[in-house]
Amino acid sequence: MLRTRFLSVTAASLLVWLGSAAPAVSEPPDATVTVTSPAADSVHPVNSSLFVGWRNDTGQEVDVWLAQEDGEGGMQRLFKLASKASSKPTSELVTAVPSVPDGADYTVEVTTRETGVRGYSAPFGVGPVPDDDPAVRTGTGSEKAAAPLSRVQAQDGHSPR
Repeated sequence: MLRTRFLSVTAASLLVWLGSAAPAVSEPPDATVTVTSPAADSVHPVNSSLFVGWRNDTGQEVDVWLAQEDGEGGMQRLFKLASKASSKPTSELVTAVPSVPDGADYTVEVTTRETGVRGYSAPFGVGPVPDDDPAVRTGTGSEKAAAPLSRVQAQDGHSPR
């Protein structure tokens, strides 16, 4: 009886030791996720294309969320825009702006799936593009008007991709 108890205690302690020796999922000590687009103060109509870009030095897949300031200094996730997005150091995706109320306090959160390292975009707006926005291109005279572009689509004369 004593011998059986000794073996079970030894086996249990060995399993605990082996379990703790298993490599933990981790990233470099200063690993970051930095969201590079959409641009600050850009305006995106509901159902339009939203270009999201980020740098990720964790090596982990990320989830991409549309978030909004919660009024208490934090963020509230509203919609998951992408699951298991790329783990590459520099990535981007195009998604549609979901149906949300117009506002200027939206942000994109990109967060790693395993360790929760996250980054946020600069605040941007959802709603109609203002008529006085210099980034909106329209025709003049009898020309046919071109479709309005968001600031992100029009910056530097090319797509943000």
